[in-house]
Amino acid sequence: MDFPTFQWDFGLGGASDVMLFAIAMAIVAALLWITYRTMQHPRLPVIRRDEQPPLITGAGVARYGLTIPFMVGFWLLVLITLLAAAAKDRSGVQIVVAASAVIGGARLLAHLKPEIAHELAKAVPITILSFIIIGGGFTGVEPFLRAAEEIPLELVDSYWLGLIVWDIALTALWFGGQQVRWRRRHRRELAGGPADNVLQRLAARLRRIGYGEPGA
Repeated sequence: MDFPTFQWDFGLGGASDVMLFAIAMAIVAALLWITYRTMQHPRLPVIRRDEQPPLITGAGVARYGLTIPFMVGFWLLVLITLLAAAAKDRSGVQIVVAASAVIGGARLLAHLKPEIAHELAKAVPITILSFIIIGGGFTGVEPFLRAAEEIPLELVDSYWLGLIVWDIALTALWFGGQQVRWRRRHRRELAGGPADNVLQRLAARLRRIGYGEPGA
């Protein structure tokens, strides 16, 4: 097997080789599943009750503060590794920036619209993996190692720290927004008005376009 020119020619001749490759693909798929599943929703535990605004506990805040640096590092490691495996004519800086952009965008959407965050967090790594497997996009062991060596660790550290700060800021704004929305809804209910505001009712109507009226 010629590693420098390795392009989807694995030279798999025996059942043991096929099984090893299948196990490797299962491990990669599991890592990707963990990545996008943990990236697609807010990570601060919130207690929700109809009669009170959303609440957080000291234990929940501590859990969030202790786990988010680890999770950001895990997301970066998985995406940078995957991008380096498929990188062609990409510098180490470009790989780090691309991985960080995916994480930053997914975390923003996770606090705004988790359904869209799911698509972004899932689509990018799965597309890259599909490109590697189906399209023969794996650059080879030696090119992969060269790309990994070109990745500036100080830049990774900077983006890791920046993404942590970004996530903390998003989480604080998101929780504040949850409080404000509950209080507004509560005031409308006390006044005898609809629970949702005009924009929420309009969005609900737009989502029903093409599906007929409720109960039809």
